[in-house]
Amino acid sequence: MKWLALLIALALPSAAMADHHEQAENVMSEEAKVQAAIDGIYAVISGPVGQPRDWDGMRALMTADARLTPIAAQGHQTHSIDGYIERSEQFLVEQGFFEVETGNRIEIYGDLAQVWSAYEGRTGSADGPIFVTGINSFQLVRQAGEWKIFSILWQAADEALPVPADLAGGSGE
Repeated sequence: MKWLALLIALALPSAAMADHHEQAENVMSEEAKVQAAIDGIYAVISGPVGQPRDWDGMRALMTADARLTPIAAQGHQTHSIDGYIERSEQFLVEQGFFEVETGNRIEIYGDLAQVWSAYEGRTGSADGPIFVTGINSFQLVRQAGEWKIFSILWQAADEALPVPADLAGGSGE
């Protein structure tokens, strides 16, 4: 009987480790799904001069009531998806604009995800001059197993408000 108890005792940590490993894989899988939604937004707004953006693709990544809010020195102004398109489409297409993530922090709690995503925006081409850097704050909700962006708040960086070093990537901001 002692041997049986010893075998059970030895097996329990392995079972607990396997459960912990499975939970870690699930978290990584959910983080990958969140990252895919973020990557999708960057892909939609990025493109060369004259290239129309895939606004239906953007809508598919977001909740129907999603909000997009730039924060500037004079305050913030919140837009619906259509309001954002109306405000931004001409600039994005006429100037050519590429926004790439330089680093992020993802946190998930149940059906809620928060992502701090540092970015570099370039005009003209993907290797054009850096036009702007800053932080996008994404809030996502899981709906029917799929992560949808509910809100994007963003603020451009400047000398007084640089991008945090752990998120800055190669920009040196």
